[in-house]
Amino acid sequence: MSQKTRVCVIGAGVVGLSSAVRIQDELPHCDVTLLADRFSPDTTSDGSSGIWLLHLVGGVSQDLLRRWSGDTWDHLVSMATSPLAAQVGAQLVSGYSFFSEPQNPEWRTQVLGYRDLDRQEIDLLLPKAKFGVFYTTVMINVKAYLSWLMSRFKQNNGKVIRAKVDKLEQLMSKWKFDVIVNCTGIGARELTGDNDVIPIRGQVSRVKAPWIKHFMTYQESDEHCEKYIFPGADYVVLGGTGQRGDWNTSIDDVDRKKIWDGCLQMIPSLREAEVVQHWVGLRPHRSSGVRLETGKLPTGKTVVHNYGHGGSGVTLHWGCAGQVVKEIRAVTTSAVSRL
Repeated sequence: MSQKTRVCVIGAGVVGLSSAVRIQDELPHCDVTLLADRFSPDTTSDGSSGIWLLHLVGGVSQDLLRRWSGDTWDHLVSMATSPLAAQVGAQLVSGYSFFSEPQNPEWRTQVLGYRDLDRQEIDLLLPKAKFGVFYTTVMINVKAYLSWLMSRFKQNNGKVIRAKVDKLEQLMSKWKFDVIVNCTGIGARELTGDNDVIPIRGQVSRVKAPWIKHFMTYQESDEHCEKYIFPGADYVVLGGTGQRGDWNTSIDDVDRKKIWDGCLQMIPSLREAEVVQHWVGLRPHRSSGVRLETGKLPTGKTVVHNYGHGGSGVTLHWGCAGQVVKEIRAVTTSAVSRL
């Protein structure tokens, strides 16, 4: 019996966990270990709204974005329309996006029922907006989804190590892995010396408002980030901010009030909502785009990078995990063929 390829996935957010699970599912010759210094509920992914929408991701070709986001769409919709939906909080959700300038997003053909709003609809819902659209997308409870992924990973004999890694070479010398998958998000800046990785600070509030059934977003031309209201399975997420280069992970009261006031302008009944949580996370943005490629360490061992998803980690995660599988398959297959 041939020895299995020892793969280590670094990072336990939605990108790392999904990569680990897909490697297990599709590459049975691999023995997978998940290594991270933070696990759910303490990852950046845990604070995500969990909605499928391309947001704050740049530098990636439309073909790749469509492929990765499309694979993720199919995966999430299949969960939302299955008995698994209750366990991971997956649901189809419809709503409205408003803008101060005309929009023609590439993803309009991927969501369901995308259409422009007429002036009467805009005046009824958000009169100050100049343009608006309606569509249906898919949403998950990210905490529940991460828990499900972790359970699936462990059931497939995945190993978990809690540790902080300062250098990728350290993994090879200490644990003797054959392949590393780098899903460290904002941590990739320090780990790999990639100064193209910068934080885009995101602050949100979560409230109890079960009467909110449709999402609503509003993007003004002079704002760094749209205001949004996303009704999830348990809470409604109110946001947000998009402060580039800001490493502050503390709650900012000015941002909190700005988010609250902006969301009240869209849906005044939120005034009656019970505030459950304020949260801050750092989106791992990369101006040159998601880094998803295979490289070599000085030791000659293989590393597959998968980071820099900005605010679209949930939207791209399953498709990017599929690309990681292809990268590892190509490397391990070529290695076997040389024997």
